[in-house]
Amino acid sequence: MRIYAKLNIFCFFFAFLFVAATFAAGGELIQPTRTLKSSEKAPGTLSVFSEPPGLDVFLNQSKIGKTPILSMEVTPGAYSLKVKDVETKIHVIPGKSLRLSLFKGSFIQLSEPKKKTVQKPETETTEKKPAESARKQKGYQPQYDPGYWPLKPGGPIK
Repeated sequence: MRIYAKLNIFCFFFAFLFVAATFAAGGELIQPTRTLKSSEKAPGTLSVFSEPPGLDVFLNQSKIGKTPILSMEVTPGAYSLKVKDVETKIHVIPGKSLRLSLFKGSFIQLSEPKKKTVQKPETETTEKKPAESARKQKGYQPQYDPGYWPLKPGGPIK
């Protein structure tokens, strides 16, 4: 029973030493340097094209540039988009891209260009002939390998 008492005292001493060293070294918590992206609203992207190019683009009555506008980051929400004399209401979704084109006086929503995927050709499955059929072939002669270890009880010769 005396051994258990000494062992308990020894364990308590090291636990106390560990806690004391932790508070002495750190003292205070480390402040986070980053936040999770899911807690913030990710911006959406807006691309505006026109035919002819070079027309002024207004987003909520403020000029943002001339067409073509490529992948401009916009905070999510509803906006009024005006190119030349044509105006439309748009809604930018967080993390999504919105692509619009002005063609012959009306806006056309463009789809996101699809990435090309390489499709592997399907391989034909052929049945492999067993080794016995190779022995039955005309002219087949097995060759003796003196280094092949199952034939030599002492092991391979190299």
